[in-house]
Amino acid sequence: MRPSIFFGKVATSAAWPVTRRDRGTTPLVPPVLCYHRVLPRSGNDKHQPPYSVTPAQFRAQMSFLASEGFSSLTLHEFSEAMRGVRKLPPRSALITFDDGYNDNCNLAWPIASEFGMKLNLFVCTGLVEGKSIEVLDRRSISERRSEKEYPALWRPLQWSQLREMSAAGVDVEFHSHSHENLGRLRSEAITADAATGISLFKKHLGFQPRYFAFPFGHHGSYSRVATALLAEQGIETFFTTELGRTVPGDKQTTFSRIVIHQEDDLDSFRRKIYGGYDWVGAIRKLNYSVRSWLATNRPTRWSETS
Repeated sequence: MRPSIFFGKVATSAAWPVTRRDRGTTPLVPPVLCYHRVLPRSGNDKHQPPYSVTPAQFRAQMSFLASEGFSSLTLHEFSEAMRGVRKLPPRSALITFDDGYNDNCNLAWPIASEFGMKLNLFVCTGLVEGKSIEVLDRRSISERRSEKEYPALWRPLQWSQLREMSAAGVDVEFHSHSHENLGRLRSEAITADAATGISLFKKHLGFQPRYFAFPFGHHGSYSRVATALLAEQGIETFFTTELGRTVPGDKQTTFSRIVIHQEDDLDSFRRKIYGGYDWVGAIRKLNYSVRSWLATNRPTRWSETS
């Protein structure tokens, strides 16, 4: 288990009596869950591929949401609720998947449907088109083993599958074309990448995407410039992977998500759903802000000016 995951589990468990929001009748700000893959374990491999959960884990998590009385949302419903034009039940959640691999359709979708849970996909259009995506092509040992044993689940989704899922009520939205870190790209590259992906949405799915999940999604992988450029091309709402949940507001267009990891047992999942990890995300955000400020405002040394 990664040290950050381990210490997160310990810290949130200790703070749980204070941070828990699963009591009382106060409406819960909907958690936005971020998944990537649902993959079976590969043989005797003890290591699950990064950013994946097993079908048993995913089923247990969807069962938990259903048993706790959660209503799942589409991206459209979530957006309306955040703008105050839709009333939500006391407990609701938004379930999202990034990238666009076949397991989303073959495993995640049927499991979620068993429990009446709606899925939302953010797809990388270059992946769907069969383009080589550098960050997604890099495979760990556990990923290579999984791909060898379950090749069908590692194939990218096809446009025909996305049309089928969209027609059945799955919101399919945009995760860039090339899965580049937009925080490091020039404006022209961001505009070109978005234009390519949006044109493919219109060509194959027949609509303009309105929601966007930033690749990587952490601090430094998105910016006001990138958000403004995407907004010029019709994107209205943005999602990061900054841990926590975003309080709704009329002018709020960027929302945090809670990434679900293979190390998350049901106790960890419960704490993530009910606010037990929100304070961890707030500390991380403060740390990023301080580091950014220091990097921008650090004094210039004499040697750098000579």
